[in-house]
Amino acid sequence: LAATLRDYQLRGLAWLDLMTSLGLGGCLADDMGLGKTITLIALHLKRARTEPTLVVCPASLLGNWQREIARFAPGVPVRRFHGPDRTLDDLDGGFVLTTYGTMRSAAPALAARTWGMVVADEAQHVKNPHSATAKALRTIKTPARVALTGTPVENNLSELWALLDWTTPGLLGPLKSFRARHARAVETGEDEEAAERLARLVRPFLLRRRKSDPGIVPELPPKTETDHPVPLTREQAALYEAVVRESLLAIESAQGMGRRGLVLKLLTSLKQICDHPALYLKEEHARAGWSQI
Repeated sequence: LAATLRDYQLRGLAWLDLMTSLGLGGCLADDMGLGKTITLIALHLKRARTEPTLVVCPASLLGNWQREIARFAPGVPVRRFHGPDRTLDDLDGGFVLTTYGTMRSAAPALAARTWGMVVADEAQHVKNPHSATAKALRTIKTPARVALTGTPVENNLSELWALLDWTTPGLLGPLKSFRARHARAVETGEDEEAAERLARLVRPFLLRRRKSDPGIVPELPPKTETDHPVPLTREQAALYEAVVRESLLAIESAQGMGRRGLVLKLLTSLKQICDHPALYLKEEHARAGWSQI
């Protein structure tokens, strides 16, 4: 590994190595920015399997994974399994990167391969166990499954069940019984000890560190913020002024909830124009006149 891991990353690596060596999976649920990607790259190198590691992630993260592997594990083969020319021929260890959409459509081809490890990055994408994506992911066999996410629970505890039932199948039992025995009591607050019982149950299989945890922040470099003022282009300024003028006329003649709705719509429109005029013009189907600005 062409990097020095921080102490908490070394602890995370040791935990993942232990879990995967025992044939169990794990969910690394550290806060964003704590280095889940580099920890996983280090795990791949430590396991030293001849079979490739499959990483399933959102399309927006393919480039980041490729850059991080090239930076921290130079020489390790990396292949993108994405797009019309994708292929799994002549794999020689290393990493195979794919998206959730591609994985879903190419699940039979991926399931026919032998993988040393399968990683689900931003694993909240499979939080619905009944979705086609989650079902497709379960068909890909491997001795080691690792879920990476900064948000293991977004809406309800069924999402936690979905993640851990993929990394370690059967750990929490069937979803129905998990809801009855643990989730409802925690979510409704009926049983004050229910949350602690569930925490004890999942603690060996889920590792979560926050930036606010003792011993984490001192290891992180100081936060750097840089402001870059960006003036509006001539097109943006003209469109901005036109939208404000028209919207204020409509707001003046409106009342009640309709008036509030117009104000919120105006704010959204102005943000779109500041990002790029095409965002607003496409939404408004390039109203006559404005499309010529």
